Amino acid sequence: MGRSRLEFFDREAHRWEEKHYPMEVRKRLEELVLSEFCVVPGTNVLDVGSGTGIIIPLVSNLLGPSGFLCSFDLSFPMIRKAKPKISRDQDGLLCADVHHIPLRSNVFDLVICFAAFPHFDNQELAIQEMARVLKKGGRLIIAHLLSREELARHHASRNEVRGDLLPSDEVFTELAKKAGLQVEKIIERSGCFLFRAIKVA
Repeated sequence: MGRSRLEFFDREAHRWEEKHYPMEVRKRLEELVLSEFCVVPGTNVLDVGSGTGIIIPLVSNLLGPSGFLCSFDLSFPMIRKAKPKISRDQDGLLCADVHHIPLRSNVFDLVICFAAFPHFDNQELAIQEMARVLKKGGRLIIAHLLSREELARHHASRNEVRGDLLPSDEVFTELAKKAGLQVEKIIERSGCFLFRAIKVA
C-alpha cells in the first residue's frame, strides 16, 4: 500500500466506523455475512484488511467454541480500534501486509476480504497470497456494500484512494484461475458486490 494511502487510513481510523457504518449499513452487512460468507461453527477464518474490525463480532459469533478467527490490517491505528472487538482467547489480531501474509499455507477454511481489495497495490499477488493460506476446498470471499460503480464514485471523492477499483468479472476470473481458485459466484447490484471462489489446486 502506498504511503499516502496508508497515511489516509491511519488518519481516518478514529472516526471510520462512525463515518461509514451507521446502523442501517451494519444491518446490511450482517445480512450479507449471514447469507453469503459461508461461516459455520468450527471454521478457521482469516479476515484480510480488517480495518477497525467491523466484521469481527459478526464472524466470531458464528464460529462456535472450536472455530478460529485471525484478523489483520496494515494500519496500526486501525488495528488499535479493532483490538477491543477480539473477545475470544483463540482469536488473533496482527499488523501485516496482504502481499506477504506471515502465516503458513493451507491453514484456513475461509478467507474474507471485506471493503479492502481495491486498495491493494498488486491485486494479483494479493489473491495468490490469500489463496496460498487457504486449505484445498476452502473459500475466498471479496465483498463490498457498494457496486463497482458506487465504489468508484465513493473513492473519487478522496485523492488518496481515487482510482482504487474492483476489477471486472473477467479479470477476477483470470486472477482466480492463476491462483488455483475456481469462481463459485459473482454478485453485483446496487449496494452490494461479492466475489466467491473455491481453492481447487
